[in-house]
Amino acid sequence: MKKYLIMLMALLFAAPGWSETLRVFCSGGMYPVVESLKADYEKRSGNQLTLEAAPSMGDTPQAIPNRLKRHDDADVLVMVDYAIKPLAQQVKSDTHQVLAHSWIAMAVKQGRPAPDISSVAKFKQVLTEASTIAVSDSASGRYIRSEMLKKLNLGEQTAKKVRVIPATPVGEAVAEGKAPIGFQQNSELKAVKGITIVGLIPPAVQQDTLYGAVVTASSKQPQAAGDFVHYLQSDRAKAVMRDKGLTPF
Repeated sequence: MKKYLIMLMALLFAAPGWSETLRVFCSGGMYPVVESLKADYEKRSGNQLTLEAAPSMGDTPQAIPNRLKRHDDADVLVMVDYAIKPLAQQVKSDTHQVLAHSWIAMAVKQGRPAPDISSVAKFKQVLTEASTIAVSDSASGRYIRSEMLKKLNLGEQTAKKVRVIPATPVGEAVAEGKAPIGFQQNSELKAVKGITIVGLIPPAVQQDTLYGAVVTASSKQPQAAGDFVHYLQSDRAKAVMRDKGLTPF
């Protein structure tokens, strides 16, 4: 009897139309995109999507590298593209696809005057006068702390005002009044209520961050996972990327 039950279960799992559930770890810059695409993907594929927010890097337990280290496995990773390479032993590199360009924007609490950041000089003045500068613990925040302030010739006095917001949207900290200005990927800020996006930071100090997707080496359903990565390159996905403030690759 047990033998027949095993055979029946095998046939059921192999049957056409069998729904698979994909677990996706997604960093903040692409999260609004994948969240918006979830229903469309599920309808088209017949599969289910479990979407979990996870930073591309950082020291928090939620960060993708830390989750993979403790074998908290997913089927697909959607994250800052340059952060995929260090995970070479934990992903199927031949499935890696670059998805979109992302740009850093600045936000203030809704109702407060929007500072003028239309030139490098005016942007520098805003940073100099701010009491606190909120940034993420991921790609945009690392760039601001390690490179942008140097490009602007802003010293230790300004650097001391930078407050890193770990594993939480920077926009939420700004909306709660924890910092008068905050910086994060434009797509991440657009998903937060209670803030006004002042605009992208000046081109001379801007950073183009690429986002990518890849199937994990631990995925038990690599075919479906690979198909999802391809879906993220579809015209439908690209349209949502544009709507959320990214530029498809």
